[in-house]
Amino acid sequence: MTNVLILGASGYIGKEVSRAFSRAGFRVRSLVRNEEEARILALDEIHPIVGDIKRPELLVEHFDEADVIVDTSIDYNETPESTRGILNAVKQAGERRAQRGGQLTFIHTSDLWVQGETGYQGASQDSDLQPLEGIAWRVKAEQDALALVRAPNVRVVVLRPALVYGRIGGHFDRVFSGLDAGNIRLPGTLENSLSTIHVDDLAELYVKVAERAPVLKGLTLTAANRSSESIQDIIRAARRLAGRREIKVEVHKPANVNEEGTALTQIIDTRTTRAVTGWEPRKRTFVEGVAEYYQSWKAANKQQI
Repeated sequence: MTNVLILGASGYIGKEVSRAFSRAGFRVRSLVRNEEEARILALDEIHPIVGDIKRPELLVEHFDEADVIVDTSIDYNETPESTRGILNAVKQAGERRAQRGGQLTFIHTSDLWVQGETGYQGASQDSDLQPLEGIAWRVKAEQDALALVRAPNVRVVVLRPALVYGRIGGHFDRVFSGLDAGNIRLPGTLENSLSTIHVDDLAELYVKVAERAPVLKGLTLTAANRSSESIQDIIRAARRLAGRREIKVEVHKPANVNEEGTALTQIIDTRTTRAVTGWEPRKRTFVEGVAEYYQSWKAANKQQI
């Protein structure tokens, strides 16, 4: 059985990626921050490891046991130093693996915002990058991750997820919390469109990539629904949920990277991703399934799961 190590399993994406690998029959070890998060993943037959991703030198045993390492630890407080530490740990694990034989697969999570504003003409994973200033360092991190494939026994794939939604909330927490408050505040002009992906579909893509790593090594893939979703459609969907209750919508100048990304227009062509992996998003878009996603978000806010 293939051993998988998930880094960043305390996070929204990491939890669902851990569960997807477990359902697919992999032996999963997931790094979490505390015992409560460990208990939650143990319920899904996942072996939790309580530790600090910023101290990968303390996790050598787990890196060496893994056939597949998946880094989902991306967050907007992360630093280049943290990512460099992970990449160095993967490199060393690959070198040790080469000494005893065998292959190591590494899936590095980047960010669709490294592609910047695409406008309505759209872009693919091969388009020129125009990263937001706050995450420009991720471009170098992608290059450093892909450089690991120079070792003959290391297979690396970079994934760039779109805005993630579904289950406990994801990127559109601000819409749901604003809906409850009667006042939705959004950064930008309200005229942009966003590339999105349901967290379950994204998690399935990680599994597909791991299964097909021998033919995917060295690729950068994007994870998004076939169609983008306009902010205007998202607002209309929220107002339908509110029924007769009045919902105000306000705009403000983006104050951080997260808000700058939400203010972009990103139309992403994912034909290459679908063709080489056999993956196809199956969940409804955020607008199509907004009522169910809202109910899930409300349940999660009563009791975090």
